[in-house]
Amino acid sequence: MGSLKSLAQGFLVATGLVWIFNIVALVRGGDAWLGLAYLLILLIPAVSILSLKFKHLSNTVTPSGVAKWRTVLFAFQGVALAFWSYDLLTTVYAIDITGLAIELNPLGWPLGILGAFAFYGPSLLFSYVLLFRLNENISFYAAIPLTMVSMCMSLMNLFAGAQNFQVFVHTATLAANVRFELIALAAALNLVVPLVLTRRMLQPKPQLSIKTA
Repeated sequence: MGSLKSLAQGFLVATGLVWIFNIVALVRGGDAWLGLAYLLILLIPAVSILSLKFKHLSNTVTPSGVAKWRTVLFAFQGVALAFWSYDLLTTVYAIDITGLAIELNPLGWPLGILGAFAFYGPSLLFSYVLLFRLNENISFYAAIPLTMVSMCMSLMNLFAGAQNFQVFVHTATLAANVRFELIALAAALNLVVPLVLTRRMLQPKPQLSIKTA
């Protein structure tokens, strides 16, 4: 369970950073209204996650020593998956939707996905085995270069995704007839979701009472 949590945390952090980059790119070179919508959409899960984080902060058991670094290393695998997903989604838009880009991978598109999966799949599996199944120091040290290779590969995906996103920046606009409605909806969700989460967190948990004769 701890391995899945660290993987998800790395994925979410990387996704948030990429989303912030997208907002800046849209505001500076694209449709600023679309950038504002992206910002409000980002705040919905961000506020929700922070609310849940602060609620469980006192009950969280922080791993120490090598166990902590094992979770940190595995979180980088989540970062790598997020960067690859970003490249994948932006490639779909640039090639399949707009037709303004081409796939440079010799396998072509969409077979190029298989090449990336052939790397990230075994890399994720080997990292999990080294970090959480083999409880030896040598396995921990062996996972470090594997993680570095995964990050180097994912950084190339990140740069490719950033280039693909420029196609989105120059072609995507938020329609004027739905602009204000979408912004208002996102703003309303930013108010409602934290209130609902706070209300649910403050509700006392039901307790079972056993009556004895």
